[in-house]
This record gives sequence, C-alpha cells and structure tokens, in this order.
Amino acid sequence: MAVDPPVDIRLLGPVEVIGPAGTVPLGPRLRTVAAVLALRAPEVVPRDALIEGIWDGRPPANADKTLRAHVAYLRRRLSAAGMPSVVSTRSPGYRLAAPAGCVDVHRFEQLVSRSRSAAVSGAVDTMASLLRNALGLWRGDVLAGCPAGEWVRAEATRLREVQLYASEELIAAELALGRHASVIGEIEALVGRNPLRERLWELLMTALHGAGRQGDALRAYRRARDRLVAELGVEPGTGLRKLEASILAGSAPPHVPVPAVAAHEAITASTCGAVPAPVTNLVGRRSDIAELTDLLGRRRLVTLTGVGGCGKTRLAIAVATEVAARHPDGVRFLDLSPVTDPRLIPALAAAALGVPEDPAGGPLAALVQCLRPLHCLLVLDNCEHLAGSCAELVATLLRSCPGLRVLATSRQTLGVLGEVAWPVPPLATPPVSPGAGLDQVGGYDAVRLFLDRAAVDAVRNLGDEDAPALAEVCAKLDGLPLAIELAAARTSVLTVAEIAARLNDPTLLHADGPTGRPHHRTLDATVAWSYELLDGPARWRLRRLAVFTGGFTLPAAEAVWRGATDERPAVDVLADLVSKSLVVMERQPAGARYRLLRTIGRWAAERLAADEADERAARCRHAEYHLALAEEADSSLRGPDAGHWLDRLAAEHENLRAALAYCAGEPDRRLRLAVALVQYCRLRGRYSEGRQWLDEALATPGPALVQPRTVGRALVAAAGFALLVGEYGEARERAGRALLAQRRAGDEAATAGTLRLLASVARECGEYRRSLAHLDEALAVQCAGGGPTVADVLQLAGFTCWLAGDLDGARHALHAALRHYVRLGDQGSASFCRTHLAAVACYRGELERAGWLATQALDGFTELRFEEGIAWAFNVLGLVALRQGRLDDALAALRASLKVHCALGDRWRQASVLDALAEVLLGADVVLAAELAGLATAIRERLTVPVPAQEHAAWARLHAELGRRLGDRARDAALARGGACRVTDVLDALADREHASLPPLPSGCRG
Repeated sequence: MAVDPPVDIRLLGPVEVIGPAGTVPLGPRLRTVAAVLALRAPEVVPRDALIEGIWDGRPPANADKTLRAHVAYLRRRLSAAGMPSVVSTRSPGYRLAAPAGCVDVHRFEQLVSRSRSAAVSGAVDTMASLLRNALGLWRGDVLAGCPAGEWVRAEATRLREVQLYASEELIAAELALGRHASVIGEIEALVGRNPLRERLWELLMTALHGAGRQGDALRAYRRARDRLVAELGVEPGTGLRKLEASILAGSAPPHVPVPAVAAHEAITASTCGAVPAPVTNLVGRRSDIAELTDLLGRRRLVTLTGVGGCGKTRLAIAVATEVAARHPDGVRFLDLSPVTDPRLIPALAAAALGVPEDPAGGPLAALVQCLRPLHCLLVLDNCEHLAGSCAELVATLLRSCPGLRVLATSRQTLGVLGEVAWPVPPLATPPVSPGAGLDQVGGYDAVRLFLDRAAVDAVRNLGDEDAPALAEVCAKLDGLPLAIELAAARTSVLTVAEIAARLNDPTLLHADGPTGRPHHRTLDATVAWSYELLDGPARWRLRRLAVFTGGFTLPAAEAVWRGATDERPAVDVLADLVSKSLVVMERQPAGARYRLLRTIGRWAAERLAADEADERAARCRHAEYHLALAEEADSSLRGPDAGHWLDRLAAEHENLRAALAYCAGEPDRRLRLAVALVQYCRLRGRYSEGRQWLDEALATPGPALVQPRTVGRALVAAAGFALLVGEYGEARERAGRALLAQRRAGDEAATAGTLRLLASVARECGEYRRSLAHLDEALAVQCAGGGPTVADVLQLAGFTCWLAGDLDGARHALHAALRHYVRLGDQGSASFCRTHLAAVACYRGELERAGWLATQALDGFTELRFEEGIAWAFNVLGLVALRQGRLDDALAALRASLKVHCALGDRWRQASVLDALAEVLLGADVVLAAELAGLATAIRERLTVPVPAQEHAAWARLHAELGRRLGDRARDAALARGGACRVTDVLDALADREHASLPPLPSGCRG
C-alpha cells in the first residue's frame, strides 16, 4: 500500500519519523509506540503485543486506555506533520500503513539479503556495494531513546548481530577483492568492540598478511589467544591456528570465504534419517516455525532448548518439514534419545545421511568428505545426555562443511562457537478467572491443544462452567505440551474439574501403552531424565530451590545453598541449571531473576521433603534471607530509593508470604518480618494482607520470646490498617495499648508515631481539635531537629486544618512539611503534601495552581505505584475539573479515584468522592446523582463519621439542589435506594457513562 504523502521511519539509531514537513517531534513513549509498529510494518500489531513492548510486562492498571491515548497522540502529531493516515486501527490492534521500504530496518535487511544472492552468483563487487549501502543506514545505537520492553530489546540485539555479520562479510568481500590495507583500521575497531569473535581475528590476520605485515599478523594471533584464554579459558579454534601455521611457514594464508558461491547437488534421499511423519497435528507455533526457518537461513547452528515436554522435538520436526518442502532432499533427522554410547554418534550420523563407509578414515572423515560440497540441514534430536560428543561432531562438521546447517534439540546448549540458543516457550495459557467462558479461554494455544487431544465425548459435552477448570489445568501445567497431552488423555475417565483437582497426583500424568519415548510416558520421567544427568551436589542444590515461590535472585539462591558440599560458585551452578533447562532465567529491569516451572518445582519439593532435616534447614535459610531483605527495604522506603525497594519487595511478594509461613514456630522472627512489611503493604495497597500477617504474628504462641518494642510497633501498624479501612474503634484500642507500653518504656520516637496515628483517627471522626492536640503532643515528645518526625506532624496538621476549614493554617503547615520532605528525598510524603496543597488551592479558588500541584503529585505516586496516593490525587484533580466546569474530565478522574479507593477498602474517602460525583451528574442524571449522595450518607452512618467541615457547604448545596429538582419525597427515596447499593454497583453504572458527554453543571451548584 503506497503512502501519500511519504514517510521515512528511522530506527537504526535515535528513533525518528520524517514526513513532508520534516522530523515529527515525539516524546519517549510515543517514539516507542512508533518503533514497535514500524518493526512489524505493515503487519497488524495486537494491543497485547504493544502493551508488552511498551511497558515490559509491567503495564499500568489502565494499560488499554493509556495505549489508546498514546496512539491518539501519535496520530495527532503525524497528522499535524502532513501524515494523517499513517497509523490505522485494525483488529486486534494497530498497524503502520506504510510499505516495508519506509522503515530503515527493512531496507537494511533487504540489502543484506540481496548481498547473499550476489555472493551466490559470484558477484563479489556487487555484494560489497550492497553491504556498504546497508551499513550506511546505521546512525548509532538501534532504537536509541526508546524505553522499550524485553521483546523490543531482543529485536535490537538481533539487529546488532545482523549488523556485525554484515560488517564481517563486507570485510571478507573487500579482502577477496584484494583491498587488504584499506580495511585494517575498520577490523581493528570491530575487534576492539567484539574481542571474543574469532572470525574477526581471522579477518584481521588475513588483512595484515595481505598488506605485507606478517609480524603484525602473528602478533594479532597472540593477542587473540591471550584474550580467549583469559576470558573464556579456551584455545583459538582451527581457523585461527591454521592461519598462524601458514604465516609461520611463509605460505599464503587460507582463502577467507564469502557466503556460499555455488549451489551443489543435494544428498541422495534415503529412508534412514528421514524426517518423522507426526501422528497428531501441531497446535500453534506458526510464528515460531517461520522465525526458525528464517533463522536457519542466516545462522548455521540453532539449538532448541527447554525443559522436557515443552515441544522441542515436535517443533524441530515442523521446521524440518518446512525446509524439506523447499529442498526435498536437503534434510536428515537423527534421534539420539536411545543412544547411550557417545562413540556411536558419528557412525549413526553417517548412516542417517546415507554416507558410505570409509574403512581408512572412519565415519567422521567420511561425513566430512561427503558433506563438504553440499547444502543441507541436519537435525540432531535429544542431545542433552551426549552434549559433549554432539558438540565435537557439530563443531567439526561446521568447520569443514560450509554449506551445512544444524538444528539441534537439547535441554542444554551444546556450547559450540556460533551456536544460537532458541528457548522453546511454553504454549500460551489463559488467566484463571471464575467468570471466563469457553470462548474466552478457547483462543489460547494451551487450551486448543488440550481440546485437540481430549476424548471426543468430553469435548462435545464441555460448557462455559468448565472454562475456569480448563484454564487452571493449562496454567498449573505451565503450558507444557507433553503435560497437557497427558492430562487430556484422562478426559476419557475424568471431568476437566476432576483433572484440575488431581494435578498433584503423579500417577495422573502417565501414558499407558508402549507408544512414545520412555522418558515421555510420565511427566515425572521427563524431569527425572534431566535430574539424573546432574551430579550429587547439583541435585542437592536443585532440591533446595523448591523452597522458593514466585522466583528468586542469585543472592537468594546463594543463601539457601549455604552448606553445599562442593565449592563451585553459585553463579556457575545456576548457569549450569539454566543451560540444562531445569531453571528458567528471566531478564528484568532490576536484573536477572530465576524460577522453577511448577512441574519441576513440585518434583523437587517432593524429593526435598524426603529429607526432613534438609528441608527445615533450607526453609530457615530462606526465611533469614527474606527477613534481612525486608528490614533493609523498610529502612529505605522514605528516601530517594523508595521506588527501587518497593519493586524489589513486590518481586519477592510470594517468597515473603512463604517466609512468614516458614517462621510459624518462631514468634520473634515472624513478628519482625510482619512489621518490616507494613510500609510496603500500605504503599502498594495490600491493606488486608498486611493486617492479616500482623494479626497472625501477634497471635503466635511464645510472646515471652518477642521484643516488647517489636510488639508495640506491630500493634501500632495493625491500628494503622484498621484506620485505613474505617474501623476506628479497633484502631483506637490497639494504638492506646501501644501508647501505654511506649510511655512506660520511655520510647519517645514510638510514642510520637502512635500519637500521630491517634490524631489521624480523630481527624477522620471529625474531632479536629483533638487531632491537633495529639499532634502538638507528638511534636513536644520529639521536638529536636527537622527530620521526618517533624515533617510528618506538620503534614498531618496541614491536612487536619484543611478539613476543619482553616486554609491559611493548612497552607503554612504543608509548605513547611514539603520543604522537609524534599530535603530528605521522601518522594511519597512530598507527593502527599502536594496533594493536600492542591486541595487547599482548589478551595481557595486557585484552580490552575491546584491542577498543577495535583498533577505533580500524581506523577510521583504513579512512579512509586502508591495506590492510596493515586486515589487521593485523582480525587483532587476531579474537584478541580468540577469547579472549572470540565465535567467529562471530572467524571473520569473521580471515577478512577473511587475505583482505587474501593479496591483498597478506604471507605472514609469513598463518601467524599461519591458526593463529588453526584455534583458532576446533577445535569445528566439527577436520580443517579441522588443515589450516589445516598450511598455517601450511608457509608458515613456506618462509619459514624460526619461530613468533613470543609466539604459541608458543598454537601448542603448538593442536597438542596437534589430537593429542588426531584422534590423532597423523590429525593429521599433516591437517597434511600442509594444507601442500599454497593460501591461496585456505582462503578458499573458509571462505566456506561465513560464516553458520554455531560451537559454543563448549573453555576449555582459549583463549589
């Protein structure tokens, strides 16, 4: 499809979009959206893929809406630059309506592809020209300036690899044309950036020798050897060694080959080694097959890695079949699973390829002799138990046979130079949702496979009520095809719900009969097959990893591995387990993270449980590590690194929960951990869980062993959670108990903190004088310095003054507190100050300033993902929009605030938000407005709290206007109906109005 006017999208460097009017100005997020669309142009990019590419697996709560806004902004910018129709909406996402030639990445890859064709025809001059043009498109680091997700970063890595390949082939072509001296500087620069790439050293030695600099060529060999030995512990490969020998002998070095320059006749077909014909159809994997087919056209050794049962063999067969369809005689398949003697591999490979015996040189020499002039694909299946011997065979064949490609499957990489490891991903699984139907889960590949392999009668009788169980089975089996097929086979005797309930039964996932490979007949057998390849210490380490839930880091693994009998560094052991596909490594912004698949974790846990003492020791190490992590984080949650520590604790949430369970018999450690997690739970909106952890820890037998100060902190923290959900009686009772103990102990800091909490309870109950009295006492108890304690008192005093109607006093106290927080680097507390100041400005009529302050606060809260603060900032932004007459914006902001408050359980603030929403809806739906006001009144009655003094005037105007419009009787009936509703009902009703335009609010009703 031609684009008029033209567009030029540049990704090979800083991301730029250029149209008729020049470069389009785009911010970082819009550049990322444009880049993700351009990488796949002109294909449609699904919304899920865009969200993953932009936010790297950590999207905001309203990711779909935010994505729509980003696309809308991008369209406006492009339209303003004279390109109104470049981005179009196409189900299930968006597409860049531009030909591939409009994107420099696609032009680059086309030029590299054409250079290969030129090489095949022997046109080396043309090849060099095409590669120079391709490399000239690069302007710096690919996708520079894009805060992109993991798959976009992976694409950038791939492109840099193609760039390096093109650079090597251009130099090889220049050398073939006799231009030795002119490329030496370029090769030196490439070697400096890629010192472990042996082909570059070969090119450098060849260039130096060809330029008459034999001594420099030999010194280059010594430099290469020193670097390889120092960093990898390996000697140079055959190519470098042969180059050195030929230069020392005074002969011309071997010719540096450019890509294949002639086509050769394929190997004669034979029955032995033919690609197996699969009995069942392949579900999903179409994009994987296409990617691997393309990859095998560019790289000579690709190894499919992954845990047993993930579908490596089935995928390799599909790829081989795809290649065979294009080159019918060019693929041979060798299954190594039954082979136990590594010495037989060359002979088996020779037989599979139909290579005649060579009594003089042996099977390996015969293989090399036969394959050297040929172009073919060799598939080696199940290499893991013969990895070393397979590596030797593959390395020899690839060095000696330039037209050979190898596709291997193994639970660990072969470790051959130039190998591309391609982890086989599990099949996509649906989220486990009670309300999901068959249509919602049926589009996921894991479910499709289950249904394809299930008994016909079972599939025929499935209904929507079976969808949650289907999703649960596929999720708990990690999307592993073998496990899903074994589970589906049980549908002849069990319902899907019964299968889901029995997934921990090892006899469930078992295949009867002689069909299939022995290590694929039970799920346990697939794990045992890999487990038996480990030595004793490695098995011990794998078992201990079963204590983790939700993944782990390298330091965490080191903690549970203390006491290992071997002395290998933990990083080496972990790398080995990853390479054997027993541990999964995930790259995250904070660093590498590891996990066991559920199937392997369950298997390892069963073996760990067989040794009670070792299991107890592993759990103890796990609890110690996570307690230290939580306490270190707790001390840093008020400084500039708060966001970092919150993210770390969030990543370890499941492990923290497990650590609390492991500490069930240790009251001191359990209570310390629960207390250390209080601030994290509050900032991330986990009120109920934080409260439950505290209650369970306080109820743990053995209080005599617990430090009194820790008990006091726990009581205050529990009181704080009670306050947040509006349980004021319990909050006062627990805080009062803690206060007595703290005063007796003379603990001034703790006493001041408890007084601040009691002040907050009094404030929400409308007892403003008592609240300020508590704060005065807190300040008197700990009056020295200007640290966080003073700032906290000032902030709470400012909030209380605002609610009481003292706007001047509020502004003075809040400005003083804000100065403290900014100096301390406490972003969360500073954002709260800005929100309170925005509320003060709003009620003083300074609406522009109020909006600016609230937006600043929202940005700070969003960065920390502080749910309570986000809800409060949206509340104030809604009030500002209401007073400015922007009712649609007010509705959206207040609805967002109410939604978060509802999720948190903060009922006190819900009432005020409902009143504000009622004001917004007066002109559009006065009955609904009255019902919202009725629900607000009912919430306050249940909490036994008044309307805040500052909000009372607006509340009175609202109720008066409702009576004027509806009449007193109708108004009271609507108020009563609203009082019987739930906040979730209100959110559902407001969702229907999200895109509706609201009429103006009567001027007399605005606050």
